[in-house]
Amino acid sequence: MTTRVRVLGVTLALLTLCGCGGDPPTSGTPALPNVAGTYAGYEVWLVQFFRNHDGFDGSFHCNGSITLVQSPTGALSGFVVVDQPCPPASFELSGSVRADGSLTFTTGSPRPYEGQCPSAPGVTYAGVVGRLSGSEMSELSARGSANVFCPGPGEGDHRFDYIFRGYR
Repeated sequence: MTTRVRVLGVTLALLTLCGCGGDPPTSGTPALPNVAGTYAGYEVWLVQFFRNHDGFDGSFHCNGSITLVQSPTGALSGFVVVDQPCPPASFELSGSVRADGSLTFTTGSPRPYEGQCPSAPGVTYAGVVGRLSGSEMSELSARGSANVFCPGPGEGDHRFDYIFRGYR
């Protein structure tokens, strides 16, 4: 074998070992946190409202829960339950979770226990799931808003802000 062929062979071997340059290999996508489970507590829903035509506002609480089912890709499904003192209701849920624990989902909303305002369908919530410091419990905190038309004398368009805070 000639020297020239040996040098070429060594050069090719070194290039193979060193790679082709460019970006270093990545470790893949970050792992998704496990957010699956049922999040509940006392007065987990805080609902704030504002009536557009006269500025009347207020708030109320509802009991209930959110149950999340998580796929390996981070897609979320599940359901929401609203309970006393608000009119009982349940809604399907769909959304997604990201590696940092933030999530978005779309579902229904509580309706007031007085008056004729309906539940808002298809409210998009944004929030986060995190482990409570010094505890094995996780907290889900999420917020969504909707404009709702409430029938009846003196009612009309309202803005509702829905805040959920529950524990697993």
